[in-house]
This record gives sequence, C-alpha cells and structure tokens, in this order.
Amino acid sequence: MVHAIPGHFESETNPGKADAIEARRSRRHALGLAGLPAVILFGVVALVLAVTVSPVIGLVAGAVVGLVTWAAAWWGAMGLVIRKLGCRPADEDDLPRVFNLVEGLCATMGLATPAVWVINDHTRNALALGRRPTTAALVVTTGLVDSLDPVALEGALAHELTHIRRGEIVSATVASAICLPLAWWAGVGDLVHALAGRGREFRTDQAAAAITRYPPGLRDALVAIERGPAPPAGSTLGGRGMGAVTRRLWMVALPNGARPDAAVTDAIGDLDATSVRIAALEEW
Repeated sequence: MVHAIPGHFESETNPGKADAIEARRSRRHALGLAGLPAVILFGVVALVLAVTVSPVIGLVAGAVVGLVTWAAAWWGAMGLVIRKLGCRPADEDDLPRVFNLVEGLCATMGLATPAVWVINDHTRNALALGRRPTTAALVVTTGLVDSLDPVALEGALAHELTHIRRGEIVSATVASAICLPLAWWAGVGDLVHALAGRGREFRTDQAAAAITRYPPGLRDALVAIERGPAPPAGSTLGGRGMGAVTRRLWMVALPNGARPDAAVTDAIGDLDATSVRIAALEEW
C-alpha cells in the first residue's frame, strides 16, 4: 500500500512559493560561487601589476580579468560541463521513451521541456544542469534508459526534472565548473556537493515522489542505479576529470574514481546517501 506524503501532493504538483524561494536562493548562491575565481584572479593580477608596473594599471587589469572570469564561470558553466562529460544531444528518434515521459512530466509540472543529452555508458544514472529552468539540460546515460522499466524510468526523470523546476541546478552547475581545476583531488566531489548544497537529493526525492504519486517507482530506480555496473575503463564518468567533479551531483553518487582503492560508503547523517533515500521511500 502506498502512503501519501501529508501536504506534499497538492503543494509539489503545482509550482509554488517554496520553489520560487529555492530558485532565488540558488541563483544568489551561484552568482557568489562564480565570483570566487574572479576575486582570486583579480587579486593576483592587481598585486603583480601594481608591484611591477603601477597600482592603477594593476587595478584596471585585475578588474578586467576578474569580470571576464566571472562571465565565463556564469555563462559558460553548463557548456563546459557538458563538453567535459562527453554528452551528445538526443532527439525523439534516439530516445522515444525518455521524450514521451519527459513531455508528460513537464506538462504536469508546468515546466518547459529541457534539452536532452545522452552519454554512451553502461552506467545507470542521470543529471540535470543549467542556469535557469527554461534553458536547462537533462543528461541520461544509455545504461539508465536501456535497463529501467517505464515506471522506474519515470521516477528517475521526475527526480531530475524536479531539480530543474526548483532552480537548484544553477548552483550545482557553477560549482562543477569552478572546481574542475581540482579534478586531481580525491575530495573534489564532496567539495562540489557541499557547494551545491547537502540534502538536495533527499529533498528532491520527496518532491519527485509526490509528482509521480508512486514512491516505489523512484525507489526501484535508485536500487537499479546503485546495483548497476560501474563506469568502464576510459569512461568520462570514471577516474579523474568531470566524472570525479560531478560524482555527488548525479542521481546516485558515482564511485570515487580518484581513489579506486577506497570503498564507497554512506557517511553517517548524510541525507543524500542512497541507502537513506531508499529507506525513506520505502516508508512512504
């Protein structure tokens, strides 16, 4: 028997005040994140030129470099992440089941249909990117599409579309882009997760289950993704690079390819841990 989530079905099937507040909060947060590398480069350039040339030239050059860096981080983040992940654009002929489900869910959610991108990878997973819901990108792997039944696939897509509707994708996208230079560091995925906002996956599960009105579908999707194959050798989702940077932003966290000797475990108190999310969905 499926139990309704009190107060959720009515509020989550219609975009409301909570979504608008979350979208504004995420956008302000992302603007600040985009400014981090800009401030750092401004300081470096201004200091070096102030010492070697003149303080005025240092300030002007630093401001220009900082502004260009901020614009690149803000406007170019989604394109950079998509390129580094090795995505290709998909159309309805490529993924008819995905497009059919996405169109139906977007109509229910009052959401513009996002561009769909696909990664040829046996790994089962999905990710949402973008600066705003109207220009968002939904990324799926071929492994996800080929392995999930229609009900579980609907749950997975609803989860990612909820990220888009709530506007929280912008923080995740910008955080990924600015942290790419740290891809060599084993903890970069956890840093991006912290910058994007901890607890986002758990909250999104709740909203997505309310939209589909069938929590077991999302629960089955999480189980299938977790039990699915790891990224193969040479995959952009394994090892260092954008796979490591975005590993905690996928629907289910990717294995920590930067530390292949490390076991994948759920941290105590981590609401985004897959085991915690599965258990919560089983209670609904």
